[in-house]
Amino acid sequence: MKKANNTVFATLFAMAVLQLMPLDTVWAALPSHDRVRILQSARAISDAELIDQNGEPFALSQLQGQVVLVFFGFTNCPDVCPIALQSLRQLPESGEPKLKDVAYVMISVDGERDTPEVLKSYLAKYSPRFIGLTGEKTKVKAIAAEFKAAFFKGSGENYSVSHSPQVFVVDPAGRLRAEFYSASVEAMTDVTLALLEEAETRD
Repeated sequence: MKKANNTVFATLFAMAVLQLMPLDTVWAALPSHDRVRILQSARAISDAELIDQNGEPFALSQLQGQVVLVFFGFTNCPDVCPIALQSLRQLPESGEPKLKDVAYVMISVDGERDTPEVLKSYLAKYSPRFIGLTGEKTKVKAIAAEFKAAFFKGSGENYSVSHSPQVFVVDPAGRLRAEFYSASVEAMTDVTLALLEEAETRD
């Protein structure tokens, strides 16, 4: 009897806590996949402004209302960036209509060389849907810190840049929810669609 009472109490307590929590802190469980990290707590990303591939100011807040897949990279990257962009390109080309409304963003970690013109030419090889953002190193570092992404510039004239390789997944409310680590296209599609369905349920 005592054990039963404890169970009832625990259930009632849990229900009370949920009722006291704001609705936007209660999350639907996102699907689990290899090479996908689902954040236990959503993390709000602050607004920031950079320059897009057309040379225009672009604020991250312009993407609110969309699921956003964010990748930190640079146009002279020999391997990680091309592989990531090739994978991301396959999502809107997969035939799933909803994935065409997702925002695909590359933030350059090499603003010295990645001018808007360079970014535009580079991303055009992958997809006209991609948004390229560039700016001063201090601004990009501040944005990267919001995602807990890191990057380090090498030395020499033909320097390279070491950077976090994952794709960050931001929900329509501007909160970081998951990270893709060379995940399969199927896994990325599954998680992205789950976030889109979650947003539709809340609307």
